[in-house]
Amino acid sequence: MQAQETGYRRFKIESRPAPHVYPIPNRFDVRARKIRLAAMLVHEAFEYRFEKEVVLSRPCIYGVFSGHFGGFKPLKHKCVGCMRCVQEYPHIMTVKPSEAYKKLGDSFWTPEMVYTVWNEASTGKIPVKGMGYKGAFGGEGFDGIWTDMSEIVRPTRDGVYGREYISTSVDVGRKPTSIDLDNVIETPRTIEIPLPIIFDELPNGTDNDDVQTAVALAAGKVGTLDVARETRLGRPGPENLLPLIDEEGIEDYEEKQPSILEFDAEKPSVLRKLLTRFDRSIIIGRLPLREDSGQVASELARQGVHGLHLYADYHGRDYSRDPRHISTALRDVHQQLVRDGLRDQVTIIASGGITLAEHVPKAIICGADLVGIDTTILVALQAEFLGETRNRANCGLRPRRINPEWGAQRLVNLMGVWHDQLIEILGAMGMRDVRRLRGDIGRSMMDSELREQSFKGIAWAT
Repeated sequence: MQAQETGYRRFKIESRPAPHVYPIPNRFDVRARKIRLAAMLVHEAFEYRFEKEVVLSRPCIYGVFSGHFGGFKPLKHKCVGCMRCVQEYPHIMTVKPSEAYKKLGDSFWTPEMVYTVWNEASTGKIPVKGMGYKGAFGGEGFDGIWTDMSEIVRPTRDGVYGREYISTSVDVGRKPTSIDLDNVIETPRTIEIPLPIIFDELPNGTDNDDVQTAVALAAGKVGTLDVARETRLGRPGPENLLPLIDEEGIEDYEEKQPSILEFDAEKPSVLRKLLTRFDRSIIIGRLPLREDSGQVASELARQGVHGLHLYADYHGRDYSRDPRHISTALRDVHQQLVRDGLRDQVTIIASGGITLAEHVPKAIICGADLVGIDTTILVALQAEFLGETRNRANCGLRPRRINPEWGAQRLVNLMGVWHDQLIEILGAMGMRDVRRLRGDIGRSMMDSELREQSFKGIAWAT
């Protein structure tokens, strides 16, 4: 009889390769001037006395010229754009972004973002380029937030393989602010999930059963929540389902008494019914981010809601008259709840525009407890871009037919990569618990604020 393993085990998401099923465009178009290449090979053959190993050596360490025809027919899918071949043979080689690659995505999803999600979902490995960062150091939205890395930290800096465990678990639900000694057997109404990421409701029109099944399976494997309408009740992973119900669906769930549920917080009559009929459930109010979301959130917290799911559009813009980025809107709601003394009582879930691993800690810094991903799910499953993806009612992403097991593994890989990157950034900050990061603006630097402080009062020449 084999002895059971005892003791504490670290949370780790096991990744496995899930290669692309549908063909993806090459990032770079690699071309050689064939006559010049042939002339160079003939010259080198005589120069090196037909020494085969030297004459047939390839200038690319990634194997772009390792095919049967070498540089005459480059393996373009292996090119990473290091430009070594161009630097060594500028009169022969040209490397430029392919036209198909440049057409990927929309005005929000850049080709680089699409490729990053594809590769993370495919390999389960953190993308490391090894040739330096060549992009901008500031921008709009999350690109305008820099995380503050401490110079002197404890051994948590070792990151994923650190000597100290870094917790990424978060609590969902209403946290008690006091203890009733006359009723100490009552347990707090919270559930714990192992990472601050859930799968949000898929865009309208995503009626692909394979995709929905893949999301449900992945949620079960990772241990997170899957937000879905009540029509999903009979699908896999009911223990991980966060049902999004309306007034008509209350009776269907009253007998089942789910541990957690979500409703449209813009309909206050639904909340009163839910609090009465689901006295043992965690009730999350789903609310669009607007100018008055802070006041609405405070009122819902006073009425007894256990959590708030604040969402922006799929490009990360709120629904104000003058749309703001979700990071700004989140900070306003968080600070309003802090001023009213209600922030520690409710959980905040943020979704809309969360597309890269770095967006998770940045959203938490702005006041969220955890985030939800939506269109990122479809991109990881190789959905087809048919237009703009901003509108929740008419998203320009069309899911393709997939194997649910393959799709689930892609999402598991994506969560594993994002989890590792979250641990890395927490370790660099010297933090051992992601809960400490919530609303800690001191751990960030805002590009717009730094520019204003640095250049205020300086007259610009026109």
